[in-house]
Amino acid sequence: MAATTGEGVRGRARSTPTVVRAPVDRATAAGGCAVCGYRCRSHSPSDTEASMRTELVTEDMIAECRELARLDPAVGVPELAHGLNRFGWQVRRERPPQSLPYFEEAADLWRVLAADGAAAHLASASRAFASLAQLYSYVHDDERALAARHQAAAYARRASPQPADVDTRVLMALASGLAEAGQFAQAATVQREVVDSYRTAGPQNGPDQSTLIMWAQLYLAIYLDLAGETDASLDVERAILAQQRHEAETDPRCLPILAIWTAGSSVWFAENGHPKIAHGLLRESVAACEQLPSAGSDANYQFRRAVQGALFARSGTRDERPRAGSSAPVGVAAHARLQPVAGLSLHRWAFSLRETYHAGLLDIDEAIAAHADRLPPDTDRLAELGTLIRRRAIRASVLFDLPRHVHDEMTLTLARSVELERELHRTAPGPETIRRLVRALTDQAMGHLATGDYATAADDLREALAVHATADSA
Repeated sequence: MAATTGEGVRGRARSTPTVVRAPVDRATAAGGCAVCGYRCRSHSPSDTEASMRTELVTEDMIAECRELARLDPAVGVPELAHGLNRFGWQVRRERPPQSLPYFEEAADLWRVLAADGAAAHLASASRAFASLAQLYSYVHDDERALAARHQAAAYARRASPQPADVDTRVLMALASGLAEAGQFAQAATVQREVVDSYRTAGPQNGPDQSTLIMWAQLYLAIYLDLAGETDASLDVERAILAQQRHEAETDPRCLPILAIWTAGSSVWFAENGHPKIAHGLLRESVAACEQLPSAGSDANYQFRRAVQGALFARSGTRDERPRAGSSAPVGVAAHARLQPVAGLSLHRWAFSLRETYHAGLLDIDEAIAAHADRLPPDTDRLAELGTLIRRRAIRASVLFDLPRHVHDEMTLTLARSVELERELHRTAPGPETIRRLVRALTDQAMGHLATGDYATAADDLREALAVHATADSA
């Protein structure tokens, strides 16, 4: 599996304007994404487009394009549409809300141009509406953002009738937007298009082919589970595991990912009522760890962290849901129109969700701080505190990515979670506390695997296996 930062995504050539050009902002020059502000590969422009962004777009240039559009629409209208989009990005960096009219006008122009059915115009229209969707999200107009994503996907499909050629970035953005809006079945349908596209494309995706399929399948499994299709979701999970095993057999450098994935899947299968499968996956994770050195390098840290973070977050899905007859869990904005989709990379989230998710983390911190002096006296409240601490670790894992932050915000929290679950199991031994302790130990092992501490991860997993074995006699 190729080393990848975050999600691997195949690059596609983009058409570029011949007259109006815009600069690369400092975030993009430093490796950050101009769309979402994070280090991602989903929104980064192609090398060709990035190299063209060398000159500032000015109001005078826009005026010249408008005049050219009046005198020679065939040439001037596309140039004007490109120019408005470029100028919108410039304005967005300083005054985001004021950039909306430029993006909206550009999208309207491409809508008109795309009426001729030309593939180039359809592709440009798709990109224009994708940019508009990002801007709507940025200003928290989530309803319009989803509508623009629908439009972008419609143009993308028309521009590339063959599944292998469809711009999967646009489809993935639509799928995540649908899932955030609670339209899980529709999200799964769109995500299947992404999986089919990657599979059909085959070698043209290059060395990242297997990575692209892995991420696409993970998201499909998440959407299917949320849509209530748990069996179908677990079937996709089995397919991912088979892929990871094959890659680890052919390339030992893939062993850390196999160890992380089998550990994460063990939690997921246990949560879905398959303890025997979970036990086998834990054994498989230990076996993978035993083939690794005691400590790994930082060379593939970002990819290990991305996989660990996605599986860890997904495992907390049910803890974020309100229970029947109960109020929403601390930190969950249950009545908000959009809800986070646990397991999706943060750069795919609506901007409004990023803010509410971080605010929820602060609420969780306050709830945990109430128990700073001593542990709750009864087991029910002790279990509630344990769940809070785990939810806190998951949110920190999603929001904080630098190694120092991972240690301060996640690793230390996971260690506290293990201590608390051990105390809970000592106080009230039984199947439920066994399940919780195994989960906590597995969480901690996955964190160590992500940071390259393979020997400690193996110790955690062996302890989890030993505790798991006591379930039959409990």
